[in-house]
Amino acid sequence: MFFHIPGRKAQITVFIIIGIVLIFSVGIYSYLSSSGIAPADMFQPKSPPVVNYIDACIDRTATSAIKAMGTQGGYISLPRSISLNPTRHMSLVPGVSTSPKVPYWYFEGRSEIPSIRYMEVEVEEYINDNLQFCLNNFEGMRDEFIITEHSNFTADVVFAQRETIVNLNYNIEVHPRGDDKSTTYENFRVKIDVKMMRMHDLATEILEAENRETFYENMTIDLMASFPPEKIPFTGMEFKCGGLKWVLSDVKENVLEAVEMAIPAIRFENTDHPPYEGRDDDYRAVHEAVKEWKENEVYRPLVLPKNIPRDSYEYFQYRFKFTDKEYNDLKVMSSYKKEWGMKLLASPNDNGVMKSSVQDLKSQIMSSLMCLNTYHFTYDLMYPIMISINDPTAFHRTGFVFRYAFPVQIFHNAPDRGLLPTRIIEPTEYDLEFCDFVEPEENTIIVRDIVTNAELSRVDLRYRCIREECSLGRTRSNNRHLQWSGQFPSGCLGALIIANRTGYIETEKQFDGSDPFYIDMYPTQKVVFDIRRHTENAPHIARPLDDDMYAIVQLEHKSPDLSIFGVFEGGKSMFNNSKSFDLIRADTDYDLNIMLLQKVGKNDDRLIGGWIGNWSVSLEEMLDARKVIFHVPQKYPPPSTDADIISVYEIMNNRTLFPAAVPEIIRADEYTEGVAQDASQGVVSS
Repeated sequence: MFFHIPGRKAQITVFIIIGIVLIFSVGIYSYLSSSGIAPADMFQPKSPPVVNYIDACIDRTATSAIKAMGTQGGYISLPRSISLNPTRHMSLVPGVSTSPKVPYWYFEGRSEIPSIRYMEVEVEEYINDNLQFCLNNFEGMRDEFIITEHSNFTADVVFAQRETIVNLNYNIEVHPRGDDKSTTYENFRVKIDVKMMRMHDLATEILEAENRETFYENMTIDLMASFPPEKIPFTGMEFKCGGLKWVLSDVKENVLEAVEMAIPAIRFENTDHPPYEGRDDDYRAVHEAVKEWKENEVYRPLVLPKNIPRDSYEYFQYRFKFTDKEYNDLKVMSSYKKEWGMKLLASPNDNGVMKSSVQDLKSQIMSSLMCLNTYHFTYDLMYPIMISINDPTAFHRTGFVFRYAFPVQIFHNAPDRGLLPTRIIEPTEYDLEFCDFVEPEENTIIVRDIVTNAELSRVDLRYRCIREECSLGRTRSNNRHLQWSGQFPSGCLGALIIANRTGYIETEKQFDGSDPFYIDMYPTQKVVFDIRRHTENAPHIARPLDDDMYAIVQLEHKSPDLSIFGVFEGGKSMFNNSKSFDLIRADTDYDLNIMLLQKVGKNDDRLIGGWIGNWSVSLEEMLDARKVIFHVPQKYPPPSTDADIISVYEIMNNRTLFPAAVPEIIRADEYTEGVAQDASQGVVSS
């Protein structure tokens, strides 16, 4: 007997649909998990504004750190051994000594590469030092929330293949006003779409391949040899009366122009490069024809295929096959500018004149005199190359560029690339065993304010010996002095004592055995930085930066060592356009370099103004300083030719054209009045 159950077919259909949805959901979850993408929790409540604000500050601060690191080859703060040695870096903007420095990853026969961990630590320290400026003590949120901090924040950065992960350990309690409940947060996690590890791997592979195959050296030699002898002579013989002469400076100019054009034309195999015109089979046919012609023992004319792509020369001469891995999501470009310099020596030469040797030949049959000119020149050559790796999808498809440099070296017409073991730059290690063994005698350290000569308490002291470093503790009162007393680690000569205190510049001094040992520290003043531009057609009007503009500010002081690098973007957002930094509270002279740039394309920027020079500041000005406005001259209309670009450099240095374009220090009372006035007018103060 069969029973008919109404609606059974419809119920089965519903279960089938539910099963399909579940299978589909599991598939999506598996895909997201395998791709390293965390699936969104649709049932998770919306994050409160305080959490969103902290996440946004982490993203913004980390982004600034990563961009600065990309400009300087993996370093946010260049080691002094690189920054103070002009043979170990190149200037990003030719001819501007204070522009960002791009370090050599190869120096004196050895590759020196910052490790991924070193770079992670650099970003962590930058976030730890600068996140507070973005958080700004949660101003603007305390009317709505009671925010209690239970710990300081510490960043932990991980560079993965496809993204950058920033974890912030920060214990805060958020209590909405008018609500009985509060929420405690201990960790914040932000993902940034920057493939730093992948870009680092690519950069390392290019350098290792260059060291191994000397691609740039061979290309340069072939390029020079392709010139006719009257332009760049190598080896030859000519029947011509009178000696042959070449001016070395003319030869160098020919090499400079050729190299400057050729270097950007190089395409890196297995990366995202412009496509070639022909098919691989077309180029392979050309290669096989030339190979067969060269290897044939019987001379016969070279017969080439009919379909020869027009870019065959570029395919064979400017194609750098450096890896079997795929980096098709990244673009690579090498560049060279004449302003970066080139060392070229030809031998033999007489005060810059290269001459052939002349021989007289008399034949018994011929009564005439024949002149035979022979010459053989060897070249020593060195010039820098900058490698730029571009990820166009980074930072929400605004792009990110990682740059580093290395020299091309030729000695006596042959590649000259010594191959000492690669040195990987790692973070300073903390060696517990080294710190545990101490000298028997006790030492005393007193730290003073160099301006007032007052002794300082709460100064953190560290002891550094080559690569090992130990924490000594803090200075404190002993009822007579503010000092530190204790034992140093044993077995170290020439150790450095490093002093660090909020409101002072970190100071290091070599221990000389004196007791007490004095360290003098420079006090600092926290000020807000802001940018205003002055166009040529209206030089006395101070304007904010437009949405498509940004300014790069680099400020340096040699003794004490202080280096500030900041990027200021135009436009308004939840973050104002100002940043605060610590300047020296004393009579000081800074080297100041400001570049004003305009975005003219997806990955193209144009220099439209700037300020270069010496900025003198007095102790009196800094005692109650709250803000510095940097007034920057701007070319108007914007430059469009090389001649216009040169004129931009002129206005950056010329003070007579823009007499008002000098840094302006705003004192405490003026700053307070300005903030109040902006608030009354509904303007976000910058």
